[in-house]
Amino acid sequence: MRGLGLLTLAFYAVHCAHHVWRGHAEDVLWSCHVAAALVGVGLLGGWPTCVAVGVIWLATGVPLWLFDVATGGEFSPTSVLTHVGGLAVGLVGLWRLGMPAQAWWKALLALAALQQLCRWTTPREANVNVAFSVYPWMEPYFSSYWRYCAAMALLFGALFFVTELALRKLLPGS
Repeated sequence: MRGLGLLTLAFYAVHCAHHVWRGHAEDVLWSCHVAAALVGVGLLGGWPTCVAVGVIWLATGVPLWLFDVATGGEFSPTSVLTHVGGLAVGLVGLWRLGMPAQAWWKALLALAALQQLCRWTTPREANVNVAFSVYPWMEPYFSSYWRYCAAMALLFGALFFVTELALRKLLPGS
């Protein structure tokens, strides 16, 4: 497990180096990238809940990332390491550790904490983890940022819950 944890942290480090080299260090805080780091730390520490939070974020975030890339969003080859590599290693880790119960709400709280960290530490124009404003294409559907946040909390809470249930069914020892 330690080797897998170090591998996932290496994925995150390579992707971080890419963003820092480009002059956009704030991009290391996008939830999918941090999820890969959570998987690595959880595997190193033997903490199934930490791994589960990372996997839940990635299982819901990878389809969103693919949609973003498919609709013209920026693609970086190193992002495959955190998105695909982090998810694959995390699933192997949970296969061995088991999927802990009640990880979904911990994933939701951790995501809210990460979003607040981004509000305090990243530039407004980067809008990392949608910490400052609604995506422009979503503005017609939400009259305020706070309504958007409430709707996304409900949506992601439901997605995280369903993801946990699916993983508990699919993974042995859960």
